Amino acid sequence: MPTIDYTTNRINALLNEIDQLKQSEFPYAHPRDALDLLEKRFRHHLNLLQRIPSTAPASVIHNQCSVSLYDLHIFTPILGFILRSTNVRNAFEVYDPLLRLARTILVADTKLILSSEWEYSPYVYRSMTHMRGFVLIGLPAPESSNPLLIPLAGHELGHSAWETWRLSSGFELGIENAVLKEITTKRWKDYHALYPQYTKADLSRDHLFTPLTWMPAYTWALLQIEEIFCDFFGLRLFSESYLHAFEYLISPGTPGQRSVRYPNITSRVSHLTKAAQEMKVVISPQFESSFMPETEPPEPSTKLLVSIADTVSTSLVPDLIELAKKFATDRSVPERDEEEVSKISDEIRHRVAPTSSSQSLTDILNAGWECFLDKELWKEVKQIGHENRYRVLQDIILKSMEVSEVQERVRE
Repeated sequence: MPTIDYTTNRINALLNEIDQLKQSEFPYAHPRDALDLLEKRFRHHLNLLQRIPSTAPASVIHNQCSVSLYDLHIFTPILGFILRSTNVRNAFEVYDPLLRLARTILVADTKLILSSEWEYSPYVYRSMTHMRGFVLIGLPAPESSNPLLIPLAGHELGHSAWETWRLSSGFELGIENAVLKEITTKRWKDYHALYPQYTKADLSRDHLFTPLTWMPAYTWALLQIEEIFCDFFGLRLFSESYLHAFEYLISPGTPGQRSVRYPNITSRVSHLTKAAQEMKVVISPQFESSFMPETEPPEPSTKLLVSIADTVSTSLVPDLIELAKKFATDRSVPERDEEEVSKISDEIRHRVAPTSSSQSLTDILNAGWECFLDKELWKEVKQIGHENRYRVLQDIILKSMEVSEVQERVRE
């Protein structure tokens, strides 16, 4: 049967690719560990195919071939991600401090792969069932060597924490109840205009048909609170530097319709402002005005349901702020130390040199952003022309991370 031959050839081609990738020079061990894991996975597929008897029904063959084809679709992009992790465009100096932070937040044997993505947005691979314990974080390729954007990895680590510790479970029932209450008490007129065949008594999970009419609002609210939590978590981890990196990469936003998976950008920025005030993080006066509004969905049912999701997710902002703070504090994640930030920024400004002592990633990044935003930085240093200022600052920030990691290992 050609299906089984085609499938075998496809798997062998991927195994050959893995073998080629293993010849690469990896700057750290975890990408190679991931390749070993994937090789084992696909050799298992190959073994199962070889054990299918020639007399097996077509349905059995198709089922096994389909499962392996699904895995090819899922894991081929991971191989590309692993390949890009070897590229010198990546800021290798940040790897060890970020791994240390990830292990503090998640579990002690967490494995990290830091790479670049050909999407202009930080990205984390999620729900990797066959790669448990791995965190894969990608920064946009043009910015993957820019240490000032590392605070955005805090958002992506938030996704890993949310999933690893099943943080959504504390909200699921409350969101369902809130969606139904919002419809029946405040949005009934709009809902009934769309679905006149139903009464308020019909709105429950147990009804045969009505969940199809309101469940998207529940799903979107659940997705939105995860994104809100991740913003708050990034803010708790990296303080002002998270807001600066967020504004750098996202403002003023792109034209077009908003994503229902996120709060609209106006709400998202407003939530961040509220969280910053709660966490005593200084926020610049122009932060909120740096973003332009997004367009809402025009289709009536989507517009209603996403509006309900927005209302419900916004009502949970205080709880999500407290959760982000408590989660980080319970794991002894360091907060920004203003005195240390000043010390690091003074060394950069006056000595044009990296810090000489062990410092937290948070403090280094906040000092880096202070210097970046200082328009007078190194104006009197003639050897550093204006066109080189940004590059030199990036190098010093990365070297500060490297020095701090060495000092930390010596201390340990």
